[in-house]
Amino acid sequence: MAPPPFSMYSPRGAGDDGAAGVTAGLAPLYGAGPDDDPGFLASLRGGTVLGRLRAVMLVLLAAPVLILAIMPPIVEDGGGPAGDGGPWPYLLLAVFALPALLAGPRTPRPMPPGGTRGDAAGRALLLFRQAVLLRFALALGVVLVGLPLAMVGHGELIFVAGFAAGYPLLIRLALPTRGGVERIRRRLERHGAESHLWAVLLAPRPGPDGR
Repeated sequence: MAPPPFSMYSPRGAGDDGAAGVTAGLAPLYGAGPDDDPGFLASLRGGTVLGRLRAVMLVLLAAPVLILAIMPPIVEDGGGPAGDGGPWPYLLLAVFALPALLAGPRTPRPMPPGGTRGDAAGRALLLFRQAVLLRFALALGVVLVGLPLAMVGHGELIFVAGFAAGYPLLIRLALPTRGGVERIRRRLERHGAESHLWAVLLAPRPGPDGR
């Protein structure tokens, strides 16, 4: 059975960094690059690793929008739309946004050179998944922390401010667009490694029977 799109589990052995088995059942298209990406919407129907990842991220990106929609009856506007907590809730939102702004673009770590191209592709896919999940968590935290702050500060605008700060970060950092994949690929290859990231992302996903 093939691992799920965001699975970071893989068997570890002595000297294994966790990349072994990540590409099991996949047939990487070595030599593929960003020009081979069929486009965001077309990839959703293509059955590739990248298409599945994009579909999962679109579902996850809907969650903050749903929270925004149900937020008004949850938050009591006792101090007006801006709340009665003064500037502190907004300053706290800025504090939560800083890790996403500073640490998000600096993930993943560069890959070390060497190894076979199969090993490199597996390691690149593992690091890519981890980076997307970490970036998503950092940016989503900015949105989610706005809800309790809005409840404590009695102001809907506090959550709206958190949404306005965090949601663009979600799209910029975590959505695997062509440009987003390229930025991560360049980080992986900063130390001279060849990641074969596009090769493994554009590989067809195996079916439930592994074929």
